[in-house]
Amino acid sequence: MNASLARARLEMFAQQARSQGREGQAQFYDALAASLKVHTRRFLMLMRGKLGDGAANLKETTGEMLPGLLRKYAELVAVADQNGKGVAGTALDQSARVAQRQGELAQAWDQEDAGSYLVCSICGWVATGEAPERCPVCGAVQEKFQPVS
Repeated sequence: MNASLARARLEMFAQQARSQGREGQAQFYDALAASLKVHTRRFLMLMRGKLGDGAANLKETTGEMLPGLLRKYAELVAVADQNGKGVAGTALDQSARVAQRQGELAQAWDQEDAGSYLVCSICGWVATGEAPERCPVCGAVQEKFQPVS
C-alpha cells in the first residue's frame, strides 16, 4: 500500500473511532497519519531534491505528476474491469475523472486569476468559483463541496 493510501486509511480509522466515542484511539490514528505525512514529504524531498520555482513546479504537475496518475488510474480501472469488480471500477473511474479535471485545471491555471476552489468531499472533484448544483463525477449535492483555504 502506498503512503498516500495508508495515510487516508489511518484518517478513516480515526474518523470511525471518533464516531464510536473512542477519542484516545482516534488521536492515535491521527498521530500516525500526521507522522506518515511528514515521512512522505521528507522522503520526497530527499529523492527529488529541492522544490523548483512556480513555473518548474507547474511544469512537473502538468507534464509528469498528473499524467502519470491518470495512466495509473486507467491501468487500475482496466484490471478492475477484467476482474469483474464493478464497485472498484466505478470508484477508480471516478478517480480517473477527477485526475483528468486536475490536469485540466493545471493546464489552464493562471496565477493572476487563481480564483477560489471547492472540493467535493465524496470524490475529490475540484470546482472553481462556486460549487455546482451536483458534482459532475459522483452526483453529490452542492453542500458536499468544501472550500479550500
